[in-house]
This record gives sequence, structure tokens and C-alpha cells, in this order.
Amino acid sequence: MTALANNLQPMSMAQLLDRAIRLYRNNFLLFIGIVAIAQIPATAVNMIGLWLAPVPTFGFNPAASITDVWLEMFQSMGFGNNLWVWLGRIVTLLLVQLATAAMTKAVAENYLGHKIGLFDAYRKIGRSGLALLAATFIGIFFMIFLFIWWVIVPCLGWFTGLGMIFFFSLVVLPLVAPAIVLEKHTAIAGLQRAWDLARRRFWWVVGFMLLLGLFGQLIVTGPALLSVFLVQSTVGSGLDATTTTLMQQVIGLLLNLIYLPLQLTCVTLLYFDVRVRTEGFDLALLALSEEANAESLVITAPALDKNAMPAWEEMGYFALITIAFVVLYVGLVLGILLIGFGLGGL
Repeated sequence: MTALANNLQPMSMAQLLDRAIRLYRNNFLLFIGIVAIAQIPATAVNMIGLWLAPVPTFGFNPAASITDVWLEMFQSMGFGNNLWVWLGRIVTLLLVQLATAAMTKAVAENYLGHKIGLFDAYRKIGRSGLALLAATFIGIFFMIFLFIWWVIVPCLGWFTGLGMIFFFSLVVLPLVAPAIVLEKHTAIAGLQRAWDLARRRFWWVVGFMLLLGLFGQLIVTGPALLSVFLVQSTVGSGLDATTTTLMQQVIGLLLNLIYLPLQLTCVTLLYFDVRVRTEGFDLALLALSEEANAESLVITAPALDKNAMPAWEEMGYFALITIAFVVLYVGLVLGILLIGFGLGGL
């Protein structure tokens, strides 16, 4: 119980990352195995689809209309009428949600001092995987609604819409997994619970998720692009677009097997930290029994907040995020123009 009490303490960002890395290191094979069960079949389906029906490459044509350029771009990304690519995306979405649910369960059990096996992690999620998948689809439709809000609604929508999309995708959606898997919520209730948790420490959680996202870019995106570039430089320009894409799939799989468990571990520990700070979760769990485990999280979870609408203060936060994006965009454009003028002057 002393170890459990030490774990259930408020943490800084550095402490949270350090504890997540130590938990990941101590359960390295288990966590990678949970993700591999989902990632390897999903990647295999995507690779078979690309091999059977390669997507067209994107080639910019200055004479083409804007509509044709966008259509060609979407088709090159796999959003055309390629049924194999769509099948791969659907299978990937399903399997990744199941892996996310199993990882969340495994992290919670290990963090609370209980060992769990690879297949036990999948067995114990029950219907949470399907609820998480449903929540993902609902979240996608809600983001479409937020985009419409941003584009159409004058003033209030223009100033807050982009910030809402950013906060919902960056913070709320990742917290849905702990809310559904550990507290046994339905899809809609899980989304509401995730929003309730995320809004309690608004800027701190945004900062942590940005840090985690940057960490992911350094671990996954950067090495993936560098690996493909090195292979192409070594082999030469004889690789076609399909072979290059297949290489990216394999490299992305290997890197995701390393990073995705760490990301999900960080999000689950973030869930615990928010509850410890705002709900007295540590005291409630310690008061239950000596055998407190992940199943106890259902008992200690409070009722959902009936006031799910954003407060005016939070609308102000969303407006600040939107303004920050505009400032960054303008700064980026001006920087590119200045660099272009500077090079032109040379």
C-alpha cells in the first residue's frame, strides 16, 4: 500500500514523463506485445491493399484548377475510390482502438501494483473496445461540426472554432480511452467525462499534450522520413511510389511499436494525475481496501458533470488558441517571404 500511496501523488510534467518511461521500461515486452497484436495485422492489410491497388502519385500541375488539384491530392492520400485502402483504414481504426483499450487496462493495473498478462489485458476490456470505437466515430463527426461552427458562425465561431478543434483533438479524444475503459462509461458518456477531466487543468494539460506530441514527432516522424530518404539515396531513384509507400509502412510500424505504448502510458498517467489533483482519487482508492485495482476506478468515479457546455472563460481560452494559430501562420508566411526576398537579392 505504501508503493501505491507513493504512485498516487500529484506530479509535474517532468515527473509524469519520468514515471511513464519507467513504467514502460519495466513492462517493455508486455506493452509492445499488446500494440503489436493490433499494429502488425493492420499494417499487413494496408500493405496488401497498396500492393493490389496502388494509389496514384500526386503531381502538381500549374494549369489544373484548384478543384482538380485537391481531388488529386486526396486520391494520392488514399481517399479516392480505392476499396483496398479504405478497408485498410477501417481495419486499422478497429484494431488500434482495441489495442488502446488493452494498453489502458494494462497500464492502470501495473501502475496500481497488479501484474496482468498480454491476453488478459485484451480479455478484461470487455465491450470497452467497441465503446471506444463508437466514441471515435462520434468524435470525428463532432469535429466536423466544430469545423462548420468555425467556418459559418460569425465572430464567435471564427474566434473560437479553431481553438475548439485543437483542444478536442489534442486533449479530449486521448482521455476518452481511460474514461471508457477504466470507468466503464458508454461512448457518449466517455466523451463527456473526458471533456470534464480535460477542462479542469486547461493550460497544463494542453502544455503536456503538446510536449508529448513534439516528443512523438522526434521519435516517429523524423526517423521515418530520414530512413526513407537514406534508403532512396542508397538504392537510387529506381524505387517507384508504391515501393516507397510500402517502405514507409514498415518503418512506421517499427517506430509506432516503440512510441505508441509510451504515448498511451503517458495519457493514462495523466488521467490518474488529474483525478488525484481534482477529485481526491488517491484518498478514495486507499480507503477502499488493500486490494485496490483498476476495477476500483468504477467505484471511485464521480457522477458526470451536468453542465457540459463550455463556460465563457473557456470560450476565451479557445479564442486565445485561435489567435495564437493565426499569429504563428502569419509569422511563418512572413518568414518564408523574407527568406525568399533575401535569396532573390543574392
